[in-house]
Amino acid sequence: MTSTTPVNDRHDDPDVTAATWFARLQGDAVLAEDRRAFERWLAADPRNTVAWARCQDVWNGLGLLEADPALAALRADALAAGEPSSRRLSRRGLLAAAGVVAMVGGAAVGWRVLGKKAAPAADSSADPIFTTALGELSTFHLADGSMVTLGTDSAVRVNPWDRERRLTLVRGQAFFKVAKDAARPFVVAVGDKLVTAVGTAFDVRLDPGKLSVTLLEGRVRIAGPSPRGDRMVEMSAGSRFVAADAADWTIAAVDTVKESSWLQGRLVFDGEPLSAVVDEMNRFSARKLRVADPVVAATPVSGVFKTGQVDAFVAAIRSYGLADIGRADSDEIVLVRPRA
Repeated sequence: MTSTTPVNDRHDDPDVTAATWFARLQGDAVLAEDRRAFERWLAADPRNTVAWARCQDVWNGLGLLEADPALAALRADALAAGEPSSRRLSRRGLLAAAGVVAMVGGAAVGWRVLGKKAAPAADSSADPIFTTALGELSTFHLADGSMVTLGTDSAVRVNPWDRERRLTLVRGQAFFKVAKDAARPFVVAVGDKLVTAVGTAFDVRLDPGKLSVTLLEGRVRIAGPSPRGDRMVEMSAGSRFVAADAADWTIAAVDTVKESSWLQGRLVFDGEPLSAVVDEMNRFSARKLRVADPVVAATPVSGVFKTGQVDAFVAAIRSYGLADIGRADSDEIVLVRPRA
């Protein structure tokens, strides 16, 4: 585990601190304590939330400028942003460094918003829909201060608001950091089920025939039809709810740090069968992996891998003798038993 230098979150300029946090959280070695410290900073002052949104807007505007000759200098500044130094970066330099830090040491995770960027309103004639393409992540803020991060190939509709704050997960996966408002519950509609929270952080994922909700903070209530009839259950932090079409609802404890790793563009596996690992990797990549041998498919895999980096993933499992390449083209890589 790599230790990190604490971010000076008491800086009198929230924009500088936001840029430094952005650089830290997009790095390759984000510790759980770093993310908890960031969440405390974000909640400590409304100005911090505004500064964080401005920082992300700068990143969205920069785009993935991999060919820009200025990137070398900016990368160096980004890496030094959290380290002690006699040389201090200006706010502009920090924001620019934060904008490219995701590219340092590897491929970038693209953060951008697609669709209409508008505050929800009860008299809205067209509900705004936010979407991501395959392999993308996207973060946007709602009018109440809540934050939504969309996973790969996902879509969320912001419905009209009145007595409740309602969104609909159309497809894919989304993480919700909910601003507290006891008078207006925060509701995520997923098919025929409703996930309701007052102030919490949770992940909702929609797969074919299955809904899962992972709760990181607070409490949520889930209501809807089940094999036992209409039901309502409450979840506590550190647990996951699963509802499959042909099975009863289940709630079990999970490692929330592991389960939320996709927010940093990584997937963490601990003894999962290669077939399940391949399914997860395929969610983030147009080039698909396929396991041709049932013995290889059952091989347990542990490790941390970047989303979308299928070639690096294949190189890793080959180096450990877990599988080999049977066939590879631009669309698919077929994994087979390792050669003797």
